[in-house]
Amino acid sequence: MRLLLTLCLGLCIIALQVVLGAKAFFPDAFADKTDVVDALMEQKKSVLDQIPPAELAWITDHPVVIVGVDPNFYPLEMFDERGRYTGLGGDYLRLLGKLTGLDFRVRRLTDWASTEAQAQQRLIDVFMAAAKTGRRSEYMLFTTPYINMPGIIMTRRGSGLDKVGIDDLKGKKVAVVNNYSWHDFLKEFHPEIIAVPVANTLEALQRVVTGEADAVIDYEFNLLEKIQTGGIMQIQPAGKVDSSYGHAIAVRKDWPELFSVISTALSRITPAEQKILARKWLQQERPAGQERHLQWIFFFVVESIMLCLILNWLWQNELKKQVALRTRELEARLAAAKRA
Repeated sequence: MRLLLTLCLGLCIIALQVVLGAKAFFPDAFADKTDVVDALMEQKKSVLDQIPPAELAWITDHPVVIVGVDPNFYPLEMFDERGRYTGLGGDYLRLLGKLTGLDFRVRRLTDWASTEAQAQQRLIDVFMAAAKTGRRSEYMLFTTPYINMPGIIMTRRGSGLDKVGIDDLKGKKVAVVNNYSWHDFLKEFHPEIIAVPVANTLEALQRVVTGEADAVIDYEFNLLEKIQTGGIMQIQPAGKVDSSYGHAIAVRKDWPELFSVISTALSRITPAEQKILARKWLQQERPAGQERHLQWIFFFVVESIMLCLILNWLWQNELKKQVALRTRELEARLAAAKRA
């Protein structure tokens, strides 16, 4: 009976380990599948019956719109492990597709500078998450921003630049992503600062770590995500940048009809809904989620080893008890036989 109970206990523990293992190696299967975008899309109706005939005719003639994106601009734009365009900009793109009926096709390039270059050549029609600058306004029209993100200054630990403002960076080398709004910001308003343009945010951080740049300026969420996922420990926040760029949807300047259609569609997304969409990305902790995945794996392996040791101990202990019991029974029988 005890042996049977031991086996039942072992099976229960094994079942628990299977669940823990599934959570460790297949976290998506246990993730919350609720998507605020899906819920909003069910509520939204097309705006095509509310736009002028001239714009309807334009949509008929231009059913496909090419979207240029930044391939790694957390939390606004990035691609997931399956190559799908995601982020806050991706959510707005899905909503725009439902509201306008247009076929938005994402064009993935290697970096933001390449994306801007194609937009200037009219090979890209729309940006989903771009800050309005003087240079970009020469060839793009900008909607009202749907999110504002703070910019921060980060420096290398031990560099002596522990707390600085933008004015303290005069004559310093500051890494910025090539053609990002902060690059334009330095060129337009702070030419006394030496801008060091790089391909992406991770490279900007690495330039600071190696001493090739004194500081980096970028958006706070994007920097923190790169620091955590890249395991960069030598960087510290040093200050904030007063100028905060709002991110909006930008449309090529020679397509005012498309700009009007997209603006009409955006007006159907209320401020409360914009906050819900932003909260989905700004409150989630992507790096922490990856750490939890590793924690599940760690605990699964440790508990599996402990399970094997415990089951072996229980089995050996039960066998010893059974052997002792059988031995006592045999000795009792032998003693009874001798007395007889």
